[in-house]
Amino acid sequence: RIKKKPDHIKMFLPLKIRIEVKGGNDMDVVVEKMNSFKVIGFDKVFETETAQEEIPKYWTTFQKQYIMPLLWMGKKPKTAIEETILRCRIAEFGICIDDMEEKGKFHYMIAGRYDGGEVPEGMKVYEFHDMEWAKFRCVGPMPGALHALNNQIFKEWLPGNPDYEVAQYVNIEWYTKGDMPAANYESGVWIP
Repeated sequence: RIKKKPDHIKMFLPLKIRIEVKGGNDMDVVVEKMNSFKVIGFDKVFETETAQEEIPKYWTTFQKQYIMPLLWMGKKPKTAIEETILRCRIAEFGICIDDMEEKGKFHYMIAGRYDGGEVPEGMKVYEFHDMEWAKFRCVGPMPGALHALNNQIFKEWLPGNPDYEVAQYVNIEWYTKGDMPAANYESGVWIP
């Protein structure tokens, strides 16, 4: 048959089988409903492409200006901003808020829980409504451990758990007191 109709020959490429195993890492996560809450802090717009380098610089500037004098040197708060930083524990959260119409940019807040009262000039309040949050625990030196956890959440956990959808494009980094470069430093990531 091939000799009679050579133009009817069908060629097939060889079959290749590829097996890829992803995930399998133990992730310390709790999904829980949280009532609405507000945060207060300093808000800045970052470009997605440079954020991983620029946000640590933003934190360094904040720490030099406020954390070192107030917490490490014991300076008494003299301004409304300094009082709010101490009262609301500003620096407990780093919050990515992707609510901008312009693609490739997002808001980032160095924040703490807002307990009401005056909002000093230069600070903003943001409210989160009642919703479920996936809270991931992170142990390791900053910022590397947190960057690795974020990658794992968005590349493995969310795609591997189709029952969960991101409710709002927000990512809360939760920080504890302690030595951030230490191997046993505890932090977390919360995703609504």
